[in-house]
Amino acid sequence: MNLNARPIFLVLGPACALSLLNACSSGPAPQTQLLPSQGAAPQSSAARKAGELLYATTLDWNTGSGTVYYYQAYGSDTSALGSLAISPGYPNGVWTDRKGNVYVAVVNAGNNGRGYVNVYTPKLGRLLRTYTAGLDGPSGGAFDAVGNMYVSNVCGMAPSISCYVFARRHGHPDTGKNQGSLNGYVAVFPAGGTQPSKYLQMPINIAVGVALDARENVFVGNNTGGYAWNVVKFAAGATTGHVVPFRHVPYNRWVGAVAFDSNNELVASVNSTIDFWPRERGKPAHKLTQGVVAADGLAYGPDGTLFAGNYEFEQNEGNVIAFPPGATAPARTYAVPYNNGVISVAVGGSGK
Repeated sequence: MNLNARPIFLVLGPACALSLLNACSSGPAPQTQLLPSQGAAPQSSAARKAGELLYATTLDWNTGSGTVYYYQAYGSDTSALGSLAISPGYPNGVWTDRKGNVYVAVVNAGNNGRGYVNVYTPKLGRLLRTYTAGLDGPSGGAFDAVGNMYVSNVCGMAPSISCYVFARRHGHPDTGKNQGSLNGYVAVFPAGGTQPSKYLQMPINIAVGVALDARENVFVGNNTGGYAWNVVKFAAGATTGHVVPFRHVPYNRWVGAVAFDSNNELVASVNSTIDFWPRERGKPAHKLTQGVVAADGLAYGPDGTLFAGNYEFEQNEGNVIAFPPGATAPARTYAVPYNNGVISVAVGGSGK
């Protein structure tokens, strides 16, 4: 994979007037269609543990379409149990809440590429609600201890910006160039609310994902529009952030995803590695490389297993790999269909 050639993923387009509390989305896309279960084998004793499910969102670069798949997070059966096709647009991010409800961030769906977030019951069984206000290109989400929801957006705070992501039109990749800041941001929704109460923006360019540490500081994976992507930190309660000072990482780099482990170490995918920073800065203390191609999604299970979603961009392929606590090589692999890369992963309860 030629990491230096990794694209910016957004193009500029016609003007789209944006209100901070009511994005220029044309509203939620038509209801997605739940596909039949693919018939999983009976659960093993390990798979029944806590009823945990793994979710993976995929993208077929050739068609610009995507699907959400779900699996048993634990056990020997790693085949998909079911799936949810998304149209129009594709699922750019996925996360879960304490009840196991599944939040799917959709882009390329509305006016000028604007998107929305749909919330489903576990196993994607029923649509509960849709978020549109304050969202443009939702790419990921996280919750704090009291239930406030933080949603990263790849663009939106400038009226001239189009929010098409991974866009291919008529079978050909878009050739528009990134000119200046795309003004990505994080929208903060109060617990139970459907309107953002505040926004975290500077110095974000394109927010590719979001995670919170134990002190509720907010960390955002940031596509800078150049060769050196970074991570932006917002101290708890702050609306202006700063770039985290990393050392001993490649100058030419992209940051695919961010997360925190049970020791409150910052975990970030950087090029073809997953790096760990115990002090959220400086030199990585250790890293994972085996099985890691380009981890565009990171999520932890309740036992500390790290799930990483791979997207091999040039070959349009991917999978999900699982690292048990302390492991340096993946113990399980979860497949997705041919011509699909994984761009986000999440783990949540089954609701039982």
